[in-house]
Parts: sequence; structure tokens; C-alpha cells
Amino acid sequence: MTENNLLDSKPHEINGKVEILTEKMETLPIQSEVTNFKPKVKDRKFLRVGLVLVTLGIAFGGLKFIQERNISAKPNLETTLPNILSVQAIPIKLVNSYSVSQSYTGIVEAKRTSELGFEQSGLLTSIYIEEGEEVTKGTIIAQLDTSQTKAQKAVLIAQKDRAIATLKELENGARPEVIAATRASLLQEQAKLRELQTGPRPELIAATRASLLQEQAKLQELQTGPRPEVIAATRASLLQEQAKLQELQTGPRTEDIEVARSGVLDLEEQLNLARLQEKRREELYTEGAISQEQFDEASTQADTLQARLEQAKSELEKLETGTRREQVEAQQARVRQAQSQLDELIAGTRSEQIEAQRARVGQVQSQLDELIAGTRREQIEAQRARVGQVQSQLDELIAGTRREQIEAQQAEIRRFEAQISEIDVVLRKSTLFAPFSGTVSVRHLDEGVVVNAGQGVVRLLEGGERKVRVGVPPGKTSSLRVGSQQEVRVGERIYSARVLSILPEVDSMTRTQTVILALPQAIAPGTVVRLGLNQTHEMEGYWLPTSALVWGERGLLASYALVPPSQSDLNLPAGTYQTEKRMVEVLHTEGERSLVRGVLQPGDLIVTNGTNQLAPGQFVKSEVRSQKSEVRS
Repeated sequence: MTENNLLDSKPHEINGKVEILTEKMETLPIQSEVTNFKPKVKDRKFLRVGLVLVTLGIAFGGLKFIQERNISAKPNLETTLPNILSVQAIPIKLVNSYSVSQSYTGIVEAKRTSELGFEQSGLLTSIYIEEGEEVTKGTIIAQLDTSQTKAQKAVLIAQKDRAIATLKELENGARPEVIAATRASLLQEQAKLRELQTGPRPELIAATRASLLQEQAKLQELQTGPRPEVIAATRASLLQEQAKLQELQTGPRTEDIEVARSGVLDLEEQLNLARLQEKRREELYTEGAISQEQFDEASTQADTLQARLEQAKSELEKLETGTRREQVEAQQARVRQAQSQLDELIAGTRSEQIEAQRARVGQVQSQLDELIAGTRREQIEAQRARVGQVQSQLDELIAGTRREQIEAQQAEIRRFEAQISEIDVVLRKSTLFAPFSGTVSVRHLDEGVVVNAGQGVVRLLEGGERKVRVGVPPGKTSSLRVGSQQEVRVGERIYSARVLSILPEVDSMTRTQTVILALPQAIAPGTVVRLGLNQTHEMEGYWLPTSALVWGERGLLASYALVPPSQSDLNLPAGTYQTEKRMVEVLHTEGERSLVRGVLQPGDLIVTNGTNQLAPGQFVKSEVRSQKSEVRS
């Protein structure tokens, strides 16, 4: 084989393995061939380099062939292992009990809420409080009209004073002047009786005849109509009343108000000066420098200026307030009256006026006829009876007051006092007071309305602590104690509430007991409050995330526990486990966690996610987390 054939030898691939194939080399005496062939020195260098390269290629090919055969002879461990999933697991721990939290709803209300109204009906004249305004106990809220009631009280006071005076007179006995007056009245009545018995005197007949002539003259004047001067005087009176009405309607002038205001300022300055003088005089009087009379003069002057100032302020207030409506209405009535009189005079005398005057003339005529005819017997008997009555009064005065009269007068005084006390009660009830401190939440009425007894005027909410009524099942109230602090939730905020009382009765509709709690003032009435109560149940189990539960056999629940691999000859990665299905029973579910019991032991690793992809005995890699990160304790 020639040198070129050796260099041209190429490797070939057989079954994916590299082999270097060479042609059969004939056994030739190289020495002789070399001897016979004498190349040049340059060719010899190339020949040696080529031989080295061929030798290196053969060696590399052989090593590669041996390596690939060894690799193909040893199976790949990773390709023979099953698919390993990554899961998360937690160690479980045994608990002896669990708590169940339930919330109950209530509405916040003020400690006291009152619809304030009057005990009697009347005209609502004033409301002094607006909605949202805070008031203290005893503040005046509203007022009814009391003008008629005050007038009744004034009448009763006058009657009481008169009765007291009469009682004093009865207790002191009749005064000599009263006895004398009664005796004089008796003499007068006796004189009238003698006059009736002797008949009318000529001068009485003459006086009656003169009165008759006067009435007849009036009748004639009415029949002839009013005189022009009377009409003119009535018209002048009408113009005067109309001018007064116009002045009242126009109101006080600005210059009058300014004059009154300047007068008030002047009097205030004088009063301040007088008070200073009074103070100086008092100091001098104390030191004995002046007399009592000089000090009294200064004090009297200051009091006089004070009275004048009050009067000036009253006049200024009247001018600034303007004419009252009732004054204008009264003046309008006087104008109408004057106009009516003028209209009557212009229209002439009406027939009914003439008839009335004619009746008076007839009456005086009949009196004159009786006097001329003489006294009748019944008149004498009536006068004799009046004489007897006055005689008995005089006898009582002389004999003195009887005890029963004094007692009767005392009873009359007590009757007036009782009526005045009743009027005072009515006056007190005409003013609406705040029964407690709080805030006015609603104003139902405005001024000028006639309110009925018991009708609400404003709604008053007491300030301070709020309270809430929460219906709780009877079995849960045993965990509550009066005075204990409980947490309540208002929206997203939590407050501490104090248990005020637990009502003993069970509501027939809701079958719950009412628990009353005290809340801070910051919570507005009407807010919804939730009271949370925890109840502890004694029961052993393990808390698991709900996601760790899967359906097992016969509709039961199970979980996957991680155990060491059963085959120890496998070269498994670190942290590799096998799954084992454990049957469990759910005792309680709370949100995203469940309390279970079953074939579990404290410290077992339980898979918490991806359980729907697992099967018993499957290899998995686990990332162990603490139980607090997955499940609440």
C-alpha cells in the first residue's frame, strides 16, 4: 500500500459509531522500499508530519468509539425515572378546641330620645332652637301664646285682693263711717217712703215735665234732619282721623329716630357721670366729709337719670320697630266709625232712630202721667221693703261680724288662690323645656301653627354615650356579663362596647334575648353595628387549608400526606417524597380552612395545592411551609 493510499483513508460511520477503516496493508519491506526510494529532504518533512497527523486521528477516533460504546451500554437514570411534580406542604399540629365566631346586628340609638310636645293645645308663637343645635337641660325650646291666660290670672288676682280686703273688714268689724253711711241710706229710703205716702211733690212733676219737653225737642230735630254745622264738624273729625291713620302707616321718620338715638346717648353719658358722682359722694359720706342728705341727692339724681334712660330707650325701640299692626287696625276702625257717622248725617235720620226717640218720649210721658195721677199702692210696698232691708244691714253692722261670715270669706280667698295656682300651671306648661341635655335632630313645626296636646314639636337626642340593642340567641347570652367589654364592628372600624344589661324576656318574633350595649358618642344614631361572639368547642383535630382536601372513596374526603420513597435503590433528587392518601372527617369549616380528624399524626406533611393532579404513590418534590403561612392557628 502506498503512502498516498494511507493518507487518503477516511473514517466511516457504522450504527452511529465512528470507526477508522484502513485498507489491507501488504507486508512489504519498508526498509528496502525506502532504500530504493530516495526522496528529497523537503518531502521527508511533509511525510513525517502526515504520519503524525494520521496517528493522532486514529487515536482520537478510537477513544471516541470506546466512550460512545460505554455510554450506550449504561442506561440514562433520568430518562428511566417517573415525572416528579413540585407541590407545597405544611406540617400539621394537633389542636384540642376551636372557636366559632358569629355576628349579630343592631341599630345604634341615643341613650334617650324624646318627641317633645306641649301638654295642652294652643298657638305656637316661638321656637328658639334650630335643627342640629345642642341644648342643655332646662333650655327653653318653644312657647305657646299665653295672653288670654295671663289676662285670666290678672282678673283672679284682683278678685283675690278684693276678697282679702273684705275679710280684713269683717275681722276688724264695721267702721263708724260705714255705720254712719248705712244709717244715712236708711234715712234716705225712709224719706222716699214718706214721699210716696204723701204723694209727688210739685217740683218733681215740674222736672219730669221739663225732661218730656227735652225729649220732644230731640224727636223734632230727628224728624227735620241734621244741621249743616253738625255735618261740618263730623267731616272735620273724619279728616283728622284719616291723617292719624296715614301717619301710622307711614311709620316714624328717620330724623325722629336719630333725635331719639342722640337723646339716649346723651342720657347714657349723664348717667355715667352721675354714677361717678354717686361713687365719690359715697366715699366722702363713708369718711364723714358730707352729710346723708348730700349723698341721697347724688343717688336720687342717678336713679332719675336711669329711669329717663330706660324711657328713652323704650321710645327709641318703638320708633325703630315701627307702628304695630294692631295700632293701624285700631285707627282704621276709628276712621270707619267717623265715616259711618258722616254717612248717616248726610243720608239723613233713619226711621228706626225716629221710632226709638218717639219711644223715649212716650216713656217720659207715662212717668209724668203717673206723678200727676199719684203713687200706686205697690210702689209704697216696694219702698217699704227697701227700708226694711237697709234697716237689717244697719243692725248687722251695729251687732258686729259673725264667725261664719269670716270663715265663708276665707273659703272664698282659698278658692281664688286655687284658681291662680291652676293658671300658673297652665302658664308653665305653655313653655316647652329641654328635659335633658342633647341635640335637636328634627323640627316638626313652625311658628303660627295651632298645636294639639301631645303633638311633637321637636325631636331631642341625648348626648353622651350611645346604646345599641342586639338580639342574641338565649344560649349565647351566658357568655356575656353585665359590665364586660365586647368588640363591635361599625363598617371597617372596631369599637369597644360595654354591656349595660341583658333583658330577661325572649322576643316572641325573633326568639332572641336583647342585649343592650353602651357605645362611644362618635357613632351616629341609626348606624348598623355588628356584635361578634366567639364560642369554644372542645374537640381534637388538625387545621388544614380547604384546598388540601380531595374526594376519596365512597364520597368521603381525604388528603395527601408526604412519606419517604419506598424504593431506596433509586437515585432520587433531594426533597423527593411519595404521596399517600389519608381519609379524613371534616369537623368544622371556617373560611379557607377546615378542622379535620382521621389517619393523621402531628408533624405529618400535608399537600396544600395541586391535589387534583396527584395520585397515591406518586413522586413529588415538596416545598415545606409553616402552618401559620397557610392556616390560621
